[in-house]
Amino acid sequence: MSHSFSVVIPTYRRRRSLEKVLEGLRHLDYPSADLEIIVVNDGGDDGSAEMVRRAESPFALRLLEQANLGPAAARNLGVAHARGAWILFLDDDVVPSPRLVAEHAAAHGDREDRVVMGTMLGDGLEHEPWLHWESVTLAEQYSAMDRGVFQPTPWQFYTGNASVRREHIIAAGGFDVRFRRAEDIELGFRLERLGLTFVFCRQAEGLHLLRRPWAAWLDVARQYGRNDVVFGKVDERVVEETVYRHPNTRRLIGWGIRHRRLRRLVPPVARAAAGASYRLHASRAAMAVCSAVFNLHYWLGVEETLGTAGARDLLMVVDARVESTHAAAGRKSWIRGVLPIGLGNRRR
Repeated sequence: MSHSFSVVIPTYRRRRSLEKVLEGLRHLDYPSADLEIIVVNDGGDDGSAEMVRRAESPFALRLLEQANLGPAAARNLGVAHARGAWILFLDDDVVPSPRLVAEHAAAHGDREDRVVMGTMLGDGLEHEPWLHWESVTLAEQYSAMDRGVFQPTPWQFYTGNASVRREHIIAAGGFDVRFRRAEDIELGFRLERLGLTFVFCRQAEGLHLLRRPWAAWLDVARQYGRNDVVFGKVDERVVEETVYRHPNTRRLIGWGIRHRRLRRLVPPVARAAAGASYRLHASRAAMAVCSAVFNLHYWLGVEETLGTAGARDLLMVVDARVESTHAAAGRKSWIRGVLPIGLGNRRR
């Protein structure tokens, strides 16, 4: 079965990594007649647009531009102008392997009701501990799906490397432009309600050029916390997944919610501790620090949405759930106990 793909890449001020992505796309092993590349410049002013206009490609390459409205709006614009039956979303810092599109096509096969997610593996150059933590935990998630610990769900619908038929995106209503983070996961749940099946394809490999400052990384955690509340996933995510966090992480969360002034000391102390541990090759200690501070800021996002009283009430629910779930108490799981970005999933 022939698959025509439109690769949609939203970009904002990432000219250097985008250039590497476009170079990777030049070497794709896929029929040129069945592939187009759409780059959507989301108001960036770093020369990315000019670079795309000059770029050479064996595939049809188009540039769309808009004001800075966020990745959701940028992807919607790309989908609206796409000619392919399948949309393959790629981030501007995920360099595709030559077989990436072909593997997506193979994973879809003759089915039109699948959402296919590929990998975004780190390049091994994550010099900062928080980036190494993010890369390691994501790799563990991929490994868990390979082992059948859990099946892929909308929580893994990361549009850094994912594909779905264009008609399904339109039927679901596209991305919700209100969200600047986890907008892909929110769309994933609407795709699930349409009856689509989620499939993980390890062979669809992308190299993630992961570069994120400490402050931006902590802000990611807050955004996920806020969005999980907005998405109506308080019990399923905020409460249930916190039950499986390490006891020390839960203690830090409780302390942070109770001590609004003192918690401002946590980020600089945590960064120094994680950095020192990482440089001394005590990676487990560095990962534990990163996990704890990320989860704390996830809960600060929850607090921003529900208020301090609401967050405290939820922590009481967590404590009660831990008491009734003896298997969770004291358990440290890299699958359920680390990253709130889709890593806490129920077994199926």
